[in-house]
Amino acid sequence: MTADEAAVYWVLRHDREELSAADRAAFAAWLDASEANARAFRKANGVWDVFDQADADPHLTALRQAALATPAPRRRWIPALGAGLAASLAAAALLLPGQLGLIDGPHTPAADVMAGTEAQPAAARFATAKGERRTVSLPDGTRVTLNTDTAIALAYTPGSRHVRLLRGQALFEVAKDAARPFSVEAAGRRVTALGTVFEVRLDPGRMKVVLIEGRVVVDRAAGGSELPDPAPTLLKPGQALVAELGVPQRVAPVDVGSELMWREGYVSLEDTPLAAAVAEMSRYTAAPIRVLDEETGRMRVSGVFRTGDADRFAGLVRELLPVRVERLADGSVTIARTADTASSKKSSPADVEN
Repeated sequence: MTADEAAVYWVLRHDREELSAADRAAFAAWLDASEANARAFRKANGVWDVFDQADADPHLTALRQAALATPAPRRRWIPALGAGLAASLAAAALLLPGQLGLIDGPHTPAADVMAGTEAQPAAARFATAKGERRTVSLPDGTRVTLNTDTAIALAYTPGSRHVRLLRGQALFEVAKDAARPFSVEAAGRRVTALGTVFEVRLDPGRMKVVLIEGRVVVDRAAGGSELPDPAPTLLKPGQALVAELGVPQRVAPVDVGSELMWREGYVSLEDTPLAAAVAEMSRYTAAPIRVLDEETGRMRVSGVFRTGDADRFAGLVRELLPVRVERLADGSVTIARTADTASSKKSSPADVEN
């Protein structure tokens, strides 16, 4: 077994208080064998502590019970662990990404996804093109809304529900199933939930989780080395967790309504640098929007803008800021500062377009 697999096994054994003297000696020997083992055990305990500290929360209680319901072998446990450990790992948010059986291939009918076993999960992939939104129903009744240029891969088995966000942004409305926690992996983080509504977004060097309803635990997925190794984090509704390369992860309250406006085809910007605003709007357009100089990119803009129409967005920016806009032969749109800045216009919020 890997260090993470063995760590979860020992956490479960300690929680059940079923260690004999020989077991305790074996555990001590394993713990002393390497720093990787000790680190994995600390991490597994950290996840378990989140559950222990939230006994009143029905979601976390169910997660813990799902793990404890998994039979643990008493003898010859190293070769015999198998499927039981997989369910325990899912509940403890420690599943290894390489063991999920996720593939990037043709779409699979939802009815076929349940045909997998614990040892060989069946897989399916769903995706959207740039500017497209799509809602799919998963075999357990979970609904996933995919934003522009988004792809997910899933591996369901009779005892586990796992999804990997490959790119983009997706909203998960998770069907309740106390026996099978639902987990989403993205950029080295794993989000574990039961009946919950949450959103996950991937950008270059950055991932974001927004909790709309219920409870989720966010932890580093085993094998995820790109980001710092944080303690397991329990989110409450209206909170967002952001993890970026080279920056400690942070949790802060957010305006959930603004965060979810993309479902209706809008983006809300609040005192946003124009370069960042253009990058956001370009996610939805086939023809790119470009800011030609850094000074223009530092101008700030606020408003609610319709997605998928580069000309309309650029026209509104031209009304708000002292810039010139040009459409090129290849369909792209450029924005640059006007030569005369004496009559600069004040930035003001743009009206929502109908």
